[in-house]
Amino acid sequence: MNHNNPLKIVYLLPGGLFAPGGMERITILKANYLAEKTGCDVSIVTTEQMGRPVFFPVSEKVRLYHLNIGIHAGFGKEKYIEKVISRFLKTREYVRELKTLLNTVRPDITVSLLGLDIEFLNDFKDGSVKIGELHFPANFRQLMARKLSNAPVPNWVAAVRTQTFRRACRKLSRLVVLTREEKASWKGADNIEVIPNAVPFFPETTADYSEKKAIAAGRLVYEKGFDMLIEAWKAVYEKHPDWELHIYGDGNEKANLCRLIRQAGLDAAVKIHPPEKDIYARYPKHSMLLFPSRYLEAFPMVLLEAMSCGLPVVAFDAPCGPKDIIRDGVNGFLAGTGDIEALSAKINTLIESEGIRKTMGKAAREMSFDYGEEKIMQRWLQLFEDVKKER
Repeated sequence: MNHNNPLKIVYLLPGGLFAPGGMERITILKANYLAEKTGCDVSIVTTEQMGRPVFFPVSEKVRLYHLNIGIHAGFGKEKYIEKVISRFLKTREYVRELKTLLNTVRPDITVSLLGLDIEFLNDFKDGSVKIGELHFPANFRQLMARKLSNAPVPNWVAAVRTQTFRRACRKLSRLVVLTREEKASWKGADNIEVIPNAVPFFPETTADYSEKKAIAAGRLVYEKGFDMLIEAWKAVYEKHPDWELHIYGDGNEKANLCRLIRQAGLDAAVKIHPPEKDIYARYPKHSMLLFPSRYLEAFPMVLLEAMSCGLPVVAFDAPCGPKDIIRDGVNGFLAGTGDIEALSAKINTLIESEGIRKTMGKAAREMSFDYGEEKIMQRWLQLFEDVKKER
């Protein structure tokens, strides 16, 4: 990388940097690396920060532009027609603000995390190469519409928007997906690259597998499936009442999850804790990671991070990430998505054999070395150099 003429990169992040989410964290990790270690001129643009503090540490060398448009304000609470009108007005505001910003910054490369901007970004003539970075299934709008209302009109709109989204992504210079499974779903597209997320570092302290504790981490929302994990733990608790489950996260399902824990009589066995900025310090104090997501998992950072600490994993085989990381029976177990009985049975298998925990945990840590930050970021730098030549 030429430090005398540094590459100028802008990341467009849907939402803000206030949440402890995986997409937010990986964006900051990449921006910090590029700014600190390669001399790139890096900026992150958000629309929903609204004065809230940034959750993960951001390098002083990374510029932050908080447009504070509030596109998602009231999401799920407004009447449908009100939501449509609000979205139209906020989109016009976002187009104006973002076009002005990009024409001022003049980046070499604009990386979209594929929020609302993908609907108009290809039309901007600011001189930058446009790259998309997909952290969720391409049909996520349809999944969310079915979750929120499952009414005919919203589902039809979601289907139309999914097709529009796919067409816009095919017009990008590159669309970076995180798994081979996701790439396979883009049949006929010739701009697809696979670059997985990176493990930022490999801790010296790893699990010793003697702790009678399992850990889970993530946003406490429907798609993460923690309600199914609590149900699965009921069967685990019947056989192993001396084991504990510790969940780290926050979200709109927290009250419901606490209610499910009480109803199941699991108050002494299942604990919900606030999100941890340094979750690495928690992993070695447990003997396995549990990952019960229903969907919307592209390449879950929590899996790689826990495995780098030597934790075996039990997960649902949700689209489109776990099977790229977990080799069933080698470094963890996969259960059919939503198969609660299978999930609890595989948890019990790990509980009942410290030898299996150790063998799988060792394999998990060895696998994680393939996702070291330096290796993954070199692939990004090569991609940036390649697309820059195409300008």
